[in-house]
Amino acid sequence: MQIKNHLLYLDTGKQAAFSETKNFGKTIQPIYIILHYTAGDSASNAINWFKNPQSQASAHFVIGRDGSITQMVATNRRAWHAGTSRWGELTDINTYSVGIEIVNAGKLNRRSDGQWLTWSKLVMPETEVTIATHKRESSPTGWHEYAEQQIEAVISVGSAIAAKYGIVDVLGHDDIAPTRKVDPGPLFPMSSVQSRILGREV
Repeated sequence: MQIKNHLLYLDTGKQAAFSETKNFGKTIQPIYIILHYTAGDSASNAINWFKNPQSQASAHFVIGRDGSITQMVATNRRAWHAGTSRWGELTDINTYSVGIEIVNAGKLNRRSDGQWLTWSKLVMPETEVTIATHKRESSPTGWHEYAEQQIEAVISVGSAIAAKYGIVDVLGHDDIAPTRKVDPGPLFPMSSVQSRILGREV
């Protein structure tokens, strides 16, 4: 994959799916990639939400459960994915980053009958749930597992972005907004994904 004119092109040479949102701002020169989960169960729901002006939110890319890739904002424009955020001395990380949203229900709550529920009360299959503890929390709970094809898609997209812009780091939303956010959560293999995107030894 590669970025040409701030749009993603697949290994086939065809442009990746593009679903335009009006939720974006000024021209930027990204130095970070920020990874998020959507807290939902489908790419279409996330894409429709990011296209809604009332959401006041967007991301450059949405990665579906099946590894499908949809671009929504050119990679040199400011998307609205990070919110109030800081990394080092920098604030407003939207101005310095490309945001990738991964379709994943995220942190789950256990109902009295033992079933795991999303924040919207959707029941998650037991086979897609792992109990883990977030790095900034002390108690374990259920988390929605990522699909391997999603992780590989994130690495492919991230590698193309890194090659184009000289990305210096790959971070989670929970790194830049640690008091507000827990995504992408403890089940996401951040260390290996960072290493592969940035061309480091795994």
